[in-house]
Amino acid sequence: MNTLDRYLIRSVVTGGLGASAAFAVLILVFGMIDEASKIDADYNTLQAAWFVVLTTPGYLYELFPVTVLVGGLLSLGALAAHSELTVMRATGMSLLRLARPVLIAGVILAALGTVMGETVGSWGQAKANMMRAAVTDSQVSTDLASGFWLREGDRIVNVERALVDGYLIGVRVFELSADGRPERVIRAARAESLGENRWRLEQVVDTRLPIAEPEGSVSVERHPAREMVLFDRQVIEIAALNPRYMNVAQLSEYVAYLERNQLDTSVYATAMWSRVVQPISVLAMLLVTLPFVFVAQRGGSAGRWLFIAILLGVAYMTLTQIVAALAPAYGISPILSTILPPALFSAAGVAALYRATPRTRRQAA
Repeated sequence: MNTLDRYLIRSVVTGGLGASAAFAVLILVFGMIDEASKIDADYNTLQAAWFVVLTTPGYLYELFPVTVLVGGLLSLGALAAHSELTVMRATGMSLLRLARPVLIAGVILAALGTVMGETVGSWGQAKANMMRAAVTDSQVSTDLASGFWLREGDRIVNVERALVDGYLIGVRVFELSADGRPERVIRAARAESLGENRWRLEQVVDTRLPIAEPEGSVSVERHPAREMVLFDRQVIEIAALNPRYMNVAQLSEYVAYLERNQLDTSVYATAMWSRVVQPISVLAMLLVTLPFVFVAQRGGSAGRWLFIAILLGVAYMTLTQIVAALAPAYGISPILSTILPPALFSAAGVAALYRATPRTRRQAA
């Protein structure tokens, strides 16, 4: 690795981090504007600000390919504007050769983004959910280890897994006596929302404890299914962490758990593979960047080409979101639906680089 390679790597990494910082500020500002409407006597301004701070890394990681695209365009565009790239090419370096340090910078940025998304990003989203749940009137306590807990009067409900599509896994309902002792325990393998606060419990075991008669016997009834009033489905929005902001380990655990229970895994599997493919998306955006920078340099219309490149980045993010949303509905493999957009953009970037490089310089690269 020579001096020019290190210079290009430093420029692209600096540009990517600078663009990420700018996007983080925008996320903070718009997030605070959105949270302002929810501030009341129980949810004060400080808590709203802390909620926005906690969720910002997760949102930023979701937009990370676009921030890298913008940062790469700005840094390489600045080099092109000062004729530094022209000098590099005049020494015999082809576009393919210049792509090497840029991709190395992309690997560094992808690694930094992945660390942020898999640690601070997912932790912040879970922590923000727990904080918001603590200040609501629903008396919900969320925890990734033991599920979530809900108390309504003399009834305590524990759910091991709360899924975003209205399913509950591992339901336990404790009914308390007047002195706070459990007199009835209802267990269900799973539950499906029937709308509002009505649920259909499956594989139910109803156990009544002889609280009033200590010498009495325990009564156990088993039912294949039973409808029951538990809590409003809107509570799931508090208790169930959006799979888009869970880390790969959490998603892998959910997918394995759903497979063991013979439930649909498409939503969580798609989210898991999306996070696995995210670093590839960063590299795809940088591959698309190089041809636009040099075409803009030769064509003398940098603003137009940079604007088109940014639109491509937005189009890429929109495409990935649409494919991720439609794939479960049409039975498309989660791996295929997540790998296809970055693969197409990577192929387009490589093809554009190849076409922009004369044959003699391809051989020299």
